Amino acid sequence: MKKIQFTLICLLLAAFTIVAAGCGKAANNESGSNSNGGKASGDGVVKIEFFQQQGEEAIQSAYKAVIEDFSKEYPNIKIEMNTVPDSVKVLTARVASGDIPPLFTDWPTQLQFKEKVKNGYIEKLSGQPFIEKVNKSYLAMTPAEDGEYYSLPYARNYMAVYYNIDLFEKNNVAIPTTYAEFIEACKKFAASGVTPLYLPIKDVGHIFQATNIAYVPGGVEEMVKVAKGEAQVENNPAFLAFGNKLNELFTYANKDAAGASTAMMQEAFANGQAAMIISGSYGRGNIKLANPDLKFGAFPLPNDTQETTNVLSGVNAALSVSAKAKPEEKEAAITFINYLARPEVAQKWSDLSGEPSIIEGTVYDDANLKPLLDFIDKGQVHDWMASTIPSNIVTELYSTTQAFLLEKQSVEKYLQNIDATIKLNAAN
Repeated sequence: MKKIQFTLICLLLAAFTIVAAGCGKAANNESGSNSNGGKASGDGVVKIEFFQQQGEEAIQSAYKAVIEDFSKEYPNIKIEMNTVPDSVKVLTARVASGDIPPLFTDWPTQLQFKEKVKNGYIEKLSGQPFIEKVNKSYLAMTPAEDGEYYSLPYARNYMAVYYNIDLFEKNNVAIPTTYAEFIEACKKFAASGVTPLYLPIKDVGHIFQATNIAYVPGGVEEMVKVAKGEAQVENNPAFLAFGNKLNELFTYANKDAAGASTAMMQEAFANGQAAMIISGSYGRGNIKLANPDLKFGAFPLPNDTQETTNVLSGVNAALSVSAKAKPEEKEAAITFINYLARPEVAQKWSDLSGEPSIIEGTVYDDANLKPLLDFIDKGQVHDWMASTIPSNIVTELYSTTQAFLLEKQSVEKYLQNIDATIKLNAAN
């Protein structure tokens, strides 16, 4: 395991993850940087920075709403949310310099988070009452190597195909359950003058993850073997099929895919400019903000059969407390986390953000998403790649995939480059 046991700084400085589940367009700084992370004012009010890493507008708005409610009940605590571009790199730099925000979101299943825990940067939260309010299946994904909990997992996420219900009905297209049916649906839309898929090469990372997990069962584990020098994906039949399918998807995409971003994709879909997109749960709120009247649902991105289809799904950004924070900052941060874990607060946050809460007593009330969530609940899922592969490798694989699509490389060359990317970054 030596090749993939990185120091905290090496592991994190190159990191740019999904979020998995989060991700999305860069956001504005809500309150500005707070160099102390938190302080008590002369009137006894404790101010703490909340470094919130998800940039989606709907998610930010949801946090703003619950922070506003919290401040009315706890006027002695002021939560100052701070969301910046390249948040993973910014947080890494701040951790390295000792300027750790008292309260921050992160991804507890990822290797970079576990490295922070091992280095003593994150406060242990086992035994806090809010831990008992988390859905047990998702809570079980988050213990650190010592078996303890260091975050409040607040939501689950997924990558799926969002589809325009009206366009599907108008063109008499059924929800596809296999890859062949999916391509037939694309052909039918194209023949009717409808853009089948809106895809963003500029932000292709999450689509790379979703398609690889959907089309290559065990593919993430194969890439771990490549990092260890035990395998290669070149000439691997499953990876060859993956490359061909990824190529084929983009033949049915928008003509401006090369310059399209995730935000552009979500807005175009909301405005009825495409029948489908491949996006995450984090995008649902943005779509609803852009067009509250749009009727859309979601289904798993299908592989050749339902039995071989896996959905990318895991724990989304969770809330953690700095182990280096002052006692009053820790107390204020934990008070806020306890507040967020109230079922009625978590429900409000879920409704506003569009993210499915994993706090017991909440519901994700959208009948058009139920088939997808039922499929996920059957267990045909895989967590985000950075939970298994170091984040710097995942980030570089995004660039490798961009080059494959932009330069129209052969699939064989793409697989060679995947091997080279993994080996180069595993050696660093």
